[in-house]
Amino acid sequence: MTSFYFEDIFERYANEIDDLRSDSEGRDVLKRRMRDKHKEFPFLLSMIDTAPEMVAPAFHGAFRFVSQTLVYGAAHSEPGDDDFPSWSELARTLELADWAKPLVDQCLKQDGGDSFLVTTAVLEHMLGSGLAVRSAPESSRGHDEDDDAEDLSEAGDEWMSEQGFDAVER
Repeated sequence: MTSFYFEDIFERYANEIDDLRSDSEGRDVLKRRMRDKHKEFPFLLSMIDTAPEMVAPAFHGAFRFVSQTLVYGAAHSEPGDDDFPSWSELARTLELADWAKPLVDQCLKQDGGDSFLVTTAVLEHMLGSGLAVRSAPESSRGHDEDDDAEDLSEAGDEWMSEQGFDAVER
């Protein structure tokens, strides 16, 4: 399981990628829409704090993870936590596509850009690794709302235990 921060944002991110992938007639238009995102990137940057899931897709396909330890750890924390890595730390554990380097430079000039880049890399890793199976969009989960309630209950129980409370017998 990932942190609540990534559980929350991942579903919106995955849905955004799905929306970019095909048009209303089912044609694959991801490459064209990605080029549009890259052209709009200076405008999109204004949303890195309020809607990072709308900006992050501009980096779809930009990362190749050489080592997964740090990105996996980041997925279990959130911006502001002591164990949330900096972009410079995480960047040493991945390869960045050449086309993405100017976008990274633009992000690093923004307040919150460092955390945004780490968040984006984690979202991309989650999308490609199965790390966020619980957070996959409803259409791809293959289980019903009772399972969701059970997952939420288990997550709550785990959190309470982490806070030092005894587990509730049900």
